[in-house]
Amino acid sequence: MDEKDYELLLELNESKNITKAAQKLYMTQPAITKRIQKMEEELQCTLFLRSKKGILFTPAGEQILPYASEILANSRKLKEQVSACQNQVCGTLRLGSSLNFSHYRLPRIIKAYTDQYPLVDVQITTGQSKHLFQLLNRDEIAIAIMRGRYVWDEAIQLISSEPMCFVCSKENQGRSLSEYSYIGRHTDSDLSARIDRWLTAHDLAQIRPHMWIDSIDTCKEMARYGLGWCILPRICLDDFDGYIEELYMEDGSPFLRNTFVLYKHQYAELPQVKLFLDALLGSSVSENKF
Repeated sequence: MDEKDYELLLELNESKNITKAAQKLYMTQPAITKRIQKMEEELQCTLFLRSKKGILFTPAGEQILPYASEILANSRKLKEQVSACQNQVCGTLRLGSSLNFSHYRLPRIIKAYTDQYPLVDVQITTGQSKHLFQLLNRDEIAIAIMRGRYVWDEAIQLISSEPMCFVCSKENQGRSLSEYSYIGRHTDSDLSARIDRWLTAHDLAQIRPHMWIDSIDTCKEMARYGLGWCILPRICLDDFDGYIEELYMEDGSPFLRNTFVLYKHQYAELPQVKLFLDALLGSSVSENKF
């Protein structure tokens, strides 16, 4: 049974007359009779009885009417939604973002995006980049904003390349780093290895952290209160009132922390995804000018 069959059932219930139904639906009476026979064969029951007063529905036919009405209503609603989406940006945006980017940069971007495209359902997963990469590979998210490098054979674009910084309180500024505590932070293996390289190049390899901390904000506050020095990305230091110094590697190159956006090409064809990527990359270009 198809949509025309359901329309016919409802019209016959309304008019109780094949001739009137044929006129209303722009069909011939033989065509209606043929459709009725086909429906009854498919359902293996009698739907109508013919009398001098017109069409009479059998109990089986009466049972079908509510379903026919609901199916037609849902079909029309579906067509309206699809039609609306042709002219409006809607659908679902499944986004994964690293914890630091989610905290310090993403809210402003999402605010501008949802203001412009309020019909898009934005679903955000935050977490460690390693976990986001797994979700991306399983197609559970369409876009992943990640810190560090990952082997990826589809679309990948650099969002930002920010300095890693030496951070301490103003009171500790200028002190030899071996004289007070180093605050270590748990992070991904790539960044940990580069921090170790920096420490080795500056004869600090023998220093062991006085404390290990997971939270980037907690590290920053420990440094603010003079409990030690730490190495943090510039992204978290906008409100830090202590001493900040950008770091360089042993070859004189800046010690940088990169953020990338990764996605599959097929998802970028969806309007809501493409427009978010445009907003994300446009925002990143604007930020990197300063």
